[in-house]
Amino acid sequence: MPNGSIDPEVEYVADLARRRGASWPTIAASSTDAGALQGLLYDELSRFTSDDVDLVVFGSLARREWTSGSDVDWTLLIDGQANTDHRQSARGVKERLPTLRYKNLELKAPGGEGVFGSMAFSHEIVNHIGGQADSNNNMTRRILLLLEAAPIRNLSSDNIGPFERIVRQVLNRYLSSDSNFHSRGDDGSRIPRFLLNDIVRYWRTMCVDFAYKDWEQAGRKWALRNIKLRTSRKLLFVSGLFTAFSCFENEGLRHNAGATADYMLKLQGHLLNFVRSTPLDVVVWTLQSCGLEDHCVRLLDYYEQFLSLINDEDVRAHLESLNQGEVYDDPHFMHCREISHDIQGVLREVCFGIDSPLKEFTLEYGVF
Repeated sequence: MPNGSIDPEVEYVADLARRRGASWPTIAASSTDAGALQGLLYDELSRFTSDDVDLVVFGSLARREWTSGSDVDWTLLIDGQANTDHRQSARGVKERLPTLRYKNLELKAPGGEGVFGSMAFSHEIVNHIGGQADSNNNMTRRILLLLEAAPIRNLSSDNIGPFERIVRQVLNRYLSSDSNFHSRGDDGSRIPRFLLNDIVRYWRTMCVDFAYKDWEQAGRKWALRNIKLRTSRKLLFVSGLFTAFSCFENEGLRHNAGATADYMLKLQGHLLNFVRSTPLDVVVWTLQSCGLEDHCVRLLDYYEQFLSLINDEDVRAHLESLNQGEVYDDPHFMHCREISHDIQGVLREVCFGIDSPLKEFTLEYGVF
């Protein structure tokens, strides 16, 4: 890997489109819509936040991949003493959100799984990593805070809110509890293995939970959930994998003997830049850093096709209505499946097929 870190202020996808003369209109429009909708939510819902409470959105809205059928996945993130006002604030968000409109569309509430649409507390998120107390919901919130979350607050303010405080503490837990960062000697950059293992665990949990939801929901929305798992969910995982990879052979993050505390602060700041970036920008930055820009363009071409299809209300409704027994005879599903195979093909090439630091990292750390 080259020196340096991703710059969260740079829109790498848009910059690549300009330089290459590429056209990804759905990706661009979904990013613009996501930014506008986040602004609307700030105007309408920021009154339910405080110095110890942030309203945080997840999913396509946080990834800046908003489409007409997207849910508004939100959590009231609390970093402070217990207060009965917190429940009132959560109730206020839940009641106000369905009354809002964006481009004449009613905003969809989160699904009924219980991960979103409620309160979450910093103690569980920071301190319950692994073990019996680390429920699926807790792990999901924690990993998504790092991979696809956006606080609805005035980010130009110098006041660091609950979201950033909690993210910093989560990163501190992953780094301070990782024996890899306490070994002696000067042996170059090191991989945050504790963090990487939890990102991998989250991906595998998503795959297992897909089968669980199919059982519990009797196949409802199987086709759409399957396509999302193959595309947007997979790229989310890849962005987490690439975040850990950014520490691999990065001379700017070289560990010097006797300077562990300074090194840990530098590494935390480095990882924060990835938290503040979108998954697609993380993927683009990584592939460009490895000299794989042509593969990056192909990947975005395929992802543009996917977003365009699920942004089509008729196609999305059709996919939602299919049951598992119908999908392999359905042209819309098979088209989406083909796109997912194209995306998988590019990922296989860049992670396993082309000699580069990314292949070396994937073989060394991505599987075993």
